[in-house]
Amino acid sequence: MRYLVFGDVHANLLALDAVLEAGRARGAEAYLFVGDIVGYGADPLECMERLKPLADNGNLAWVAGNHELALRGDVESTGYSPEAVQTLAWTWKQMEDKPWAKEFIDSPCLTTCVNDTIWLTHDSLATPSSGGYHRAARNAKSELACLRFNNGRVCFYGHTHTMRAELSKEEKPIVLVPMTTHEGEGRDPHPVLLRKDDLGWIGTGSVGFPTNPKRRPEYLILDELEGNDWQVEKYDVAYPRDQAKEHVRKVLGPVCDKGIADRIAAWL
Repeated sequence: MRYLVFGDVHANLLALDAVLEAGRARGAEAYLFVGDIVGYGADPLECMERLKPLADNGNLAWVAGNHELALRGDVESTGYSPEAVQTLAWTWKQMEDKPWAKEFIDSPCLTTCVNDTIWLTHDSLATPSSGGYHRAARNAKSELACLRFNNGRVCFYGHTHTMRAELSKEEKPIVLVPMTTHEGEGRDPHPVLLRKDDLGWIGTGSVGFPTNPKRRPEYLILDELEGNDWQVEKYDVAYPRDQAKEHVRKVLGPVCDKGIADRIAAWL
């Protein structure tokens, strides 16, 4: 099975379409999404329309991101940026007469397990919805310990908008492995290899608002190889970024405070 693994779409439809198309071209058969479909971007409903059919037919597993939690009222938006608060309020208005959208946003849990050994979370498996940014070895240690306790093999997370992978190999120290994405044709020539007894704590990067130098949407492919070895392929993909910027200004400019849409566009 080849899984397309992705996160932090943030209502950027052009980026989501590029990732879905690229993933399918590389043989993706199922989809794992680590949350934040809404917030910041200009096409929340359209992004939901892309993913909801996949979830309805059992081909997508996903977890709630902090923006979903704020949108559905599970957490307070205190401390969220004005860009997040205002775009989430606008998104809620778009959903008012669309029960299907509310149902979709209400559907994911904080964590989920796929096929017994693949875990998904938005920010933490050990303390879900804690809002932490897990970028240090000490964080990975507790997360991998939690993964081992739950008899998992790999856990994918989002929230940081940064690709990162820490592996636990038997009794050896935790290893931070390179996560250089493959931009060209064909498959990633340097995937992250997970042997039978390895554990992985892996950040997916971001589809909608990536932090790589070229701001290219990012995604992973988890491939279950023969012999119980797995590999994680790392990709980014080109998309019409200038068009996405202009679309944000056009849609969000009239409905947000002055400067909000321009700042969001600058992040793309």
